[in-house]
Amino acid sequence: MAAIDARGDDVVLTLQDNERSLMLTVFTDLAALLAEDGDSYDDRPDSENWEARLGLVDRPRPVDPALLRLLPDVDPDDEERSAEFRRLTEFDLKQAKAHNVRIVLLGLSKGNDISLTRDEVLAWMKGLNDLRLVLAVRLGIDTEEAQEEKYAHREDLSESEDLTLTLYDFLTWIQDRLTTTLLDQTQGDDEL
Repeated sequence: MAAIDARGDDVVLTLQDNERSLMLTVFTDLAALLAEDGDSYDDRPDSENWEARLGLVDRPRPVDPALLRLLPDVDPDDEERSAEFRRLTEFDLKQAKAHNVRIVLLGLSKGNDISLTRDEVLAWMKGLNDLRLVLAVRLGIDTEEAQEEKYAHREDLSESEDLTLTLYDFLTWIQDRLTTTLLDQTQGDDEL
């Protein structure tokens, strides 16, 4: 089972082989989801990104509900306002989310004992949150009541849904432990 503890200024996440392999897979899938509309700005020279960076390129509203959850409308009741906001902010938002995913993938590529700085822990927490949002959409969890309903009728879930819910729980546990460990370190710093 995964373990998380503080070692000096770092947080160390220790994963089993199967946990690490699973996380590599789902975070690779998240990276692909963030790039699904053909935005591969990382492969382009900076000179070709200026229009997108300046918000001069219209950004279509995501069709995939999970991607829409990560890149939501600013005002679901005002399509024009949402389109304008999306045009001005989506490039940077996607880049920030993709950056967090890359930090997670880099950490996972280093082995089962992953030493994280405070900034890396923050990136992991954000990446985990985004992945949990995607899984929640895939499971149909959009309210606390819907989540309670899933757990209350877990025996009625398909095997795939049950495994996804287990993964959701595992990622929630890791995010919670990273957050708690980071908060404990920060409170310890305040006492110095």
